[in-house]
Amino acid sequence: MRLVEALDREWRELVRSCPVAATCWLDRHDALIPCRSLDDILRAAKVNSDPVLDALLTEVSGGDQLAGRVVLQAMIGRMVRMAQRDPRSGVEDYLAALWCVINSYPLSRRPVRIAANLSMDTLKAVSEEHRWLRRGAVTLLPSSESLEQLLEPVMLDGSSYDSLPPLDVEVRRVLGAGTLLSLIDDSDAALLQSTYVDRMGGSRVARRFHTSEGAVRVRCSRIVRHLAAHAVELADAAA
Repeated sequence: MRLVEALDREWRELVRSCPVAATCWLDRHDALIPCRSLDDILRAAKVNSDPVLDALLTEVSGGDQLAGRVVLQAMIGRMVRMAQRDPRSGVEDYLAALWCVINSYPLSRRPVRIAANLSMDTLKAVSEEHRWLRRGAVTLLPSSESLEQLLEPVMLDGSSYDSLPPLDVEVRRVLGAGTLLSLIDDSDAALLQSTYVDRMGGSRVARRFHTSEGAVRVRCSRIVRHLAAHAVELADAAA
């Protein structure tokens, strides 16, 4: 639950530091007109779910990561309850999957029951990850301690990015192979490069990608888990 606590702390800081962040969305979405703060939007999402989530996801589709962060915060309780019923996966798995679902949600095709759809898509993503695990395809690439660190969940306990040990050229090879195999896109590779290879601080990474530190942790975890599920293919491509 450390990630949930970290995200809640970050949310309180966002509310404090961005008191008028919501105002830029008001003119474009009627559902948000009564809202004057991020907390107002969060409360509105609980009582008027579809219109509010529709507005936020519309902003996400235009590249607004803060809107995605609001959706994530609105869904944390659901993710905790889902993880509690799952003996195989933790809440960090669900939150990581949810962040990817939020950023790829097909709003035009599924404009109703959005919260339920987000939950089910997240459950599907987590379940699909376990199907890959059962196939025995998760074997870490050999002979590189730093590569092993890349292919496991990290940074979910709120610890500093600067505490990571130095990484070598093998990590760049993995990122290149992942891009070549279309397992990750250029944006994913750039995020992992900044975090694990360039070892930029968490706040700098967040600023570079116009998002929050919590969202960086969640997205990195999801990308790394996806790469780990294809470690055999990565080993062949990076050889």
